[in-house]
Amino acid sequence: MVSKVYTYIPNLIGYGRVIFAIMAFVYSYEDYKKFFVFYALSALLDMADGHAARYFNQCSQFGALLDMITDRCSTIALIVVLSHFYPKYLNVYISLIVLDIVSHFARLFSTLMTGKTSHKMTDANHLKIMKIYYENKYFLAFMCFGNEGFFLFTYLYHFFPNALVYFIQWFFFFPISAFKQVINFIQFAQAISDIVAFDERKSKEKK
Repeated sequence: MVSKVYTYIPNLIGYGRVIFAIMAFVYSYEDYKKFFVFYALSALLDMADGHAARYFNQCSQFGALLDMITDRCSTIALIVVLSHFYPKYLNVYISLIVLDIVSHFARLFSTLMTGKTSHKMTDANHLKIMKIYYENKYFLAFMCFGNEGFFLFTYLYHFFPNALVYFIQWFFFFPISAFKQVINFIQFAQAISDIVAFDERKSKEKK
């Protein structure tokens, strides 16, 4: 029997996100207008699924995983496209992809290992910036918006290399995106610290 979790309303919204994201990258090289429309629809649904989960009382670990995977894959796919548009920055884009993957994987792994029900839960020993990042939904949304905005305007600059796009890209979105990379690094370091602390506790219990 198929679980009802698969047909939860927020998860149905999540499937829509995946479809729109796929459609966006189908057109990413040849039609920037369609790319932006589909990417924007996927992003809008990202804001809707959480609200739907709370409104209909249909929060699930599957939904949280679906949301995280869609976020990570969309951002990474966009960075891959940018690496084709700006090949001389390939090593920078590779570094961003690696940091994004390892920081979120380590975070998720440490969350599961320590028995938390959500990767957004923090401990007393965590740095304050991580508490703010995960516990203040407005700050989290702002950081994700700024990070995505920088990549999207870098994408747009390929088609419209003008001063306005350049200004918005570098003077508004870049500082936010750069700070987001710092948070990703802190997230990775904190997750590793949590995993090592868990190993030490288990080692002492065995003795």
